Amino acid sequence: MIVGIGCDILDISRVKRQLGADDGFTAQIFTSEEIAYCRGKRYPERHFAARFAAKEAFFKAVSDGARVDISWHDVEVTNEASGKPVITLSGKAAELAGARGVRNVFMSLSHTDHWAMANVVLES
Repeated sequence: MIVGIGCDILDISRVKRQLGADDGFTAQIFTSEEIAYCRGKRYPERHFAARFAAKEAFFKAVSDGARVDISWHDVEVTNEASGKPVITLSGKAAELAGARGVRNVFMSLSHTDHWAMANVVLES
């Protein structure tokens, strides 16, 4: 049974500006593994933006409409050996998902030169 669905779309130029500002945005939002992965890509801003969108989509999917107090680092987007992106939950994100009966997290990411988007489906 579907427990929640979330989607997010993001203008990549916004993320590129944040990355250029060097104001702690990257360390606040992304784990060291996410940072290493994105910085290793030709257009890191696209990959950072897609991961940001995935985290936002997860927050929307797991929320019941109230503000969700989850650390950005509790929702980590990594890739399987095949390249398939996956979400790994920890801390409050894992607790909340467990309390809502979530057993599976499905995610899709996509980006163009200008836009990044993510869909997240939570299943019990």
